[in-house]
Amino acid sequence: MSLRMRMLALIGLFLALLAVAGAAVMIANARDAVRAEMASALDLGIAVGRAEAGRGAIPDAVVTLDRLGLRHLRFIAGEAPSDPLGEGGTGHGAVPGWFAALVGVAPQAHALTGSDGRVLLTVVAEPQDEVAEVWEDMRDLALAMLVAGLLLLGAAWMAVGRALAPLARIEAAVRRLREGVYEPGPRGGLAGGGVPELARLGTGIAALAEELAAAGRENRRLGQRLIEAQDRERRDIAREIHDELGAALFAIKVDAGRILRLSEEPKPEATISERVEVAGRARAVLSMAADVHRLSRRILVRLRPALLDQLPLGEALSGLIDEWARREPEVRWSLDVAEDGTPDGIDGLDEVLRLTVFRLAQESLVNALRHARPTNVSVTVRRWTDRVEVVVADDGPGFREGPGAAEQGGLGIAGMAERVRALGGTLRIGSDGGQGTRVAACLPCVPAGLEGVA
Repeated sequence: MSLRMRMLALIGLFLALLAVAGAAVMIANARDAVRAEMASALDLGIAVGRAEAGRGAIPDAVVTLDRLGLRHLRFIAGEAPSDPLGEGGTGHGAVPGWFAALVGVAPQAHALTGSDGRVLLTVVAEPQDEVAEVWEDMRDLALAMLVAGLLLLGAAWMAVGRALAPLARIEAAVRRLREGVYEPGPRGGLAGGGVPELARLGTGIAALAEELAAAGRENRRLGQRLIEAQDRERRDIAREIHDELGAALFAIKVDAGRILRLSEEPKPEATISERVEVAGRARAVLSMAADVHRLSRRILVRLRPALLDQLPLGEALSGLIDEWARREPEVRWSLDVAEDGTPDGIDGLDEVLRLTVFRLAQESLVNALRHARPTNVSVTVRRWTDRVEVVVADDGPGFREGPGAAEQGGLGIAGMAERVRALGGTLRIGSDGGQGTRVAACLPCVPAGLEGVA
């Protein structure tokens, strides 16, 4: 059942209960009024009947009393019949029997006796006329209430329809949001039609649509930047493979071919110069192979840090710091790993979080050395039950404070921001009091021991 029909049914039920209560009150009042009227009429009939009965013959007295036309009264010579209504009950067939039974006032009879104890005259007070008047009044009132109720239901139908009309526009806006169209239309279309609750709902949906549209634009921008970062990374790897790996492999090919030709020449014994050439070319091949091995390791580290596959996260971070310490011995490096009562510490994080923490530290260190030229660099990783924090700080020239700094940095920073945001975390990059740069990331994590429950 629709909301409109429910409201109309509720209004109709209220009107019906109001009508039933009003009818009950009217019937109770009518019962008391009819009884009082019958008692008063009976007293009047007794007084008049005694006066007429004392004057003469009873039949003449009955005729005289009937001519008076006293309302609700009927006079019978002698005793009253077994049915006190007699013929007086006719003429009121318009009153339903159930209504007369509800009023519940029966005819009242009083016998007037003579000095000898014989019944001379019976006075009967009949409530039929009074009950008929009450029935007519209630029928007219019920008809008026029915017309008023229908008019009220019609007005309520129109009012509820106009009040709920914005729901169709709100439903259409929600359908567009579900389809990925984050443009609900003008705010006036979701104004709520003067209903404050619907107006607040429409305003909230419009604001949600604007936020989703902004988030969509931001995702497209970040996606474009990530694609650019991937293309740049692939170009760098391709250039390294072409310039270094290709040249090294070509040199190995040349030296190996020369060694092969020297070994296949039909000479009884090689000259000293040929032996020296073979040894030199063999050493060159070994040197080129070592260069190729180092280059392949560097490319593989860029694609996937091998330390994480071989060591726990804490040791992998320590190895990363040691590697940078060997490259930049003039910089003071520090690593602080702390756990807050977790059983496995940072080593108990899942694969995605471990890789994210390592990449954050790796990219932050690269940016610190590339842009800041610091003398001190510190890496802090803290693990709580529900989150893990990574902070990389240096004492370089500084960086602009604010949450939007991540979006204005390089492609590496944009990649970090997108990775952290995808995991439901936050990333802030800025200066610490105008001195140095501080990269702080907070990532939610599932508490140790609850993975199975989740």
